[in-house]
Amino acid sequence: MIEITQQENLAIGSKKAVFSLAKKELAKALVISDSHGNPRVMQAIISEFGGQCDLICFCGDGILDLVENLENAFFDPEFGKVFPPVVYFVRGNGDNSTTTIFTDKRIPITVPEFQEIEIAGKKLFLTHGHRYNVYYGNKDLRNEAISRGMDLAWYGHTHVPNSLRSHVTRNGRNDFLGILNPGSCAQARGGMPNTFAIVDVHRMEEKNVCHYYKIIQNRFGEYNFEEMPTPRGEIKLF
Repeated sequence: MIEITQQENLAIGSKKAVFSLAKKELAKALVISDSHGNPRVMQAIISEFGGQCDLICFCGDGILDLVENLENAFFDPEFGKVFPPVVYFVRGNGDNSTTTIFTDKRIPITVPEFQEIEIAGKKLFLTHGHRYNVYYGNKDLRNEAISRGMDLAWYGHTHVPNSLRSHVTRNGRNDFLGILNPGSCAQARGGMPNTFAIVDVHRMEEKNVCHYYKIIQNRFGEYNFEEMPTPRGEIKLF
């Protein structure tokens, strides 16, 4: 069961679980964004895939949905068993900067604008994206991530999934920045289905393996998931 404690780096989880992520050879990240008031779909995703993942990265706009699921993980032991041991999250333009998780006690939580995370030796910049003009492309986000020395940049806000590798020059050598948007799990745009992603972050491999899933809700309100091709290339909505 996840330990519902906010660490100094603002992740939720036990200190051991949070800081062991950097040392892993392979880490599986469940990347979700833009739930916009639909905690049920988030719960369905975690119930199906959380048990195989080392962490959740939530890219914003739905912090209260995440909080509800953390509370459910505390009170429901079966759900708690499949809840990944670490949660990183950021504030979307529709989220507050603070919130509270209610378990057997009141736990105040700070919701950061961005997170710099080390996973399996890779440096990840996690943000919502609204401060980087992502409706118009990834240029500003890319520049910010590069200036911070990041290997990966994951974001939300557009509600459109995409994944790309951007060429970067670091210390005179060619390198790459991996940019990823999981799409929205509840309010997709651009003719796309509701989606999320699972990313395998490898210490020794230059390219991470990304699996995208579309979310299908049947007439009984039940959620099913189907793997889909990774959406490639830069997204410009305007």
